[in-house]
Amino acid sequence: MRAFLPVFPFLLGAVSLLACAEERHLGPHVHGQASVNVSVDQHAMDVEVSLPGHDAVGFEHPPGSAQERDAVAKATATLKAAAWLVPPQGAGCTLASATVSPHGFGGAAEPGGHADFDAAYRYTCLKPARLDHLEVRLATAFPAVRKVVVNLITADGSDQKVLDGSSSGVDLPQ
Repeated sequence: MRAFLPVFPFLLGAVSLLACAEERHLGPHVHGQASVNVSVDQHAMDVEVSLPGHDAVGFEHPPGSAQERDAVAKATATLKAAAWLVPPQGAGCTLASATVSPHGFGGAAEPGGHADFDAAYRYTCLKPARLDHLEVRLATAFPAVRKVVVNLITADGSDQKVLDGSSSGVDLPQ
C-alpha cells in the first residue's frame, strides 16, 4: 500500500488534465449549435442561452476593427432584446431582465481561441397555465446557427428538443 502513495498525487493530476482536455473537445462550444435552457416555476420563466461567438459575429477573437466592434455590439443588442424568443401571447409574459455576456472578445484572446455569448433572461408570466409552447427563433436571428438544443424544465417534467434551422416551435411539458 505504501508504494502507491507517491504515485497517487501524480494519478490525480493526470486524471485532472485528461478531464480538462476532454472538456475542451467535448464541451458546449460547437460551431453551428446553440443551447437554450428554459425553466418555468409558477409565474417566472428563466432562460439561459449559450451561443458560439463565430455563429453570432463570424469570428472568435478580440475585435480589431470598427466593423468587428459593431458586429459584437449588434449581436449583444440582438440577444439583449430577446425578440428571438416568443412565448404564447395568451400567457401574458413580459421580459423582466436580460443580461448578455460576450466572452473572449475583450483584451487578449482567451485560451483555446473560443469566444461565446452567454445570456440570461427572466420573464414574468401573468397566466402561466397558457405557457404551453415557445417559438425559439435563434437560428433566424443568427443564420450561422444550424442547430438549437433546447432543455426544458417545468413543474410537470423535463424534456429536450433539438431544432434544426427550419424549425422553431417547442412544446413545454404539460
